[in-house]
Amino acid sequence: MRLLIIDHDGVGLAFALRCVKAGHAVRWFIRPKESNSPTVGDGFKGIEKIDNWIGSVKWADLIWCSSNDAYLPKLDALRKQGVKVFGPSTESAALEIKRAEGMKFFEQNKIQVPHYEQFKSLKDAESYIRKNEKRFVFKTLGDNEDKSLSYVSKTPADMIARLQLWQKMGLNPKGPVMLQEFIPGVEFAVSGWMGSDGFIGRPNENFEFKKLLSGNCGPNCGETGTVMKYVAGSVLAEMVLFPLEPALRKLGHLGDIDVNCIIDEAGHPWPLEFTARCGWPAFNIMLAEHKGDPVQWMLDACNGKDTLEVSPQVACGIVLAIPDWPYSEKKPEEKTDIPIYGVTDKNRQFIAPQSIKLTKQPAMEGEKVVEKEIWTSADDYLGVVTGMGRTVKRACERAYATVKQLHVPDLIYRDDIGERLKEELPKLHKHGFATEFEYT
Repeated sequence: MRLLIIDHDGVGLAFALRCVKAGHAVRWFIRPKESNSPTVGDGFKGIEKIDNWIGSVKWADLIWCSSNDAYLPKLDALRKQGVKVFGPSTESAALEIKRAEGMKFFEQNKIQVPHYEQFKSLKDAESYIRKNEKRFVFKTLGDNEDKSLSYVSKTPADMIARLQLWQKMGLNPKGPVMLQEFIPGVEFAVSGWMGSDGFIGRPNENFEFKKLLSGNCGPNCGETGTVMKYVAGSVLAEMVLFPLEPALRKLGHLGDIDVNCIIDEAGHPWPLEFTARCGWPAFNIMLAEHKGDPVQWMLDACNGKDTLEVSPQVACGIVLAIPDWPYSEKKPEEKTDIPIYGVTDKNRQFIAPQSIKLTKQPAMEGEKVVEKEIWTSADDYLGVVTGMGRTVKRACERAYATVKQLHVPDLIYRDDIGERLKEELPKLHKHGFATEFEYT
C-alpha cells in the first residue's frame, strides 16, 4: 500500500515506522508552521519526508491525518472525488473544536449533558459566578480560542480569581466561553473506530491521566498516560456513543471518535466533550493493541469492511518527555540532540517514538566508548512506553519495567499511571461500568 501521512505537529513517527516494517510505502508530511522539530524522523529508513502533500494525493492509496484542525476542507473535497481519507470531516471535527456544537450534537441525539451557560467574555462569566456562587468548569467554545484556558475550579472564589488573572494578562478568548456545572464522580471515556458503514471493531474504554505530576498534581498536559482496553461489550458505549452512529455517518466522520464522561455517584454518565480524531498518546497505545497489518484495516474501513483485530488485554501507556515540556518554550538547541540510552532490539517494540531522530552519539559497547547511531531527541515530547496485561496493575508494571531500562538526562514521566483505578473501578463496577477491567 502507498500511505500518505498528513501530520499536524510531528506525532506520526511510530505509526509510520510500523507501516514501513509491514512493507508499505510511506510519505510523511509535517505541517511546517506547527512543527518545532524539523529533524523528527531523520535517519530512520523507509520513510520519505515531503514538503508538499498535494503532489502525493494521486500517488496514495490511503491518506491518514494525525489531527482535525488543518487541511480538512481540502480533504473533504478530495474525499468526494473518491480519494480514501481516514480521518474526520470538517463537520465532525467541529464537534471537538467548537465545543458548543458538540454539546448541541449530544442534545439533538437525546443524550443529556451537564448544564452549561455561554458568555461573550470572561467578564460576563465572572459576573454570572458572582450571582450564582456555584462551582463550575470553565471552557472555551470558539474555534480560534486558546484551549489552555480550560479550568476546573475548587470553589466559586477560585474560579473568579482565575478569570480575573486571565483578564489582567489580556488572555480574553476570541470566541465565546462556557461555564459547565461541576459534577463530582469518576472520569471515564469510550471511543470507537468508524468506517464508511458505521462503527467497526470493539469499543475502547479508557482512563486518561491529565496532570503533569504524580498524585494528579501540577498543570494539565492533555495526557501524561492512559489505561485502556478494547472490550467485548460497553454499557457506556451503549449509552453515549452508539446512539450517535447515524448522525456521525451523516457528518461524514471516519476514524476514531471518543466521548469523555463523568459517571456521577448515582451511576449516570454525563458527556463532557468529544475527541474527533486520533488522541495522543492514546493512538500509540492502540497501535500496541492492534494485531496484524497496522494500516490495511483503515483502508478496509473506508471501503465498508471491518477487518480490525485487537488484543483483549488491558494496555497502559506512559508519556516520556524532557524539559521544558509541557510548556515547550525552550530554544530548539536546548532540547534536541539529547541521547536516548537503553533502547534495545528487545524493548523497542514497547516504545513508540515521537520527537526522535537517529544520529551518531557517544555510546557504550561493553567497556568501550564508541560513536554510533542511536535514538536522539528532536524535541521535548520523546514518546510513549506501552505495556499490556490481564489486569491494570500487570499492564502498568510491564510498561514501567521498560521505562526503567531507559536513561535520558532529566527524563519526565509520571510514576503512578493506573494507580487511582484501584479505588475508581469498584465505584464504576457498582453501576455496571468498566466491568471488563480488573485492577489486580
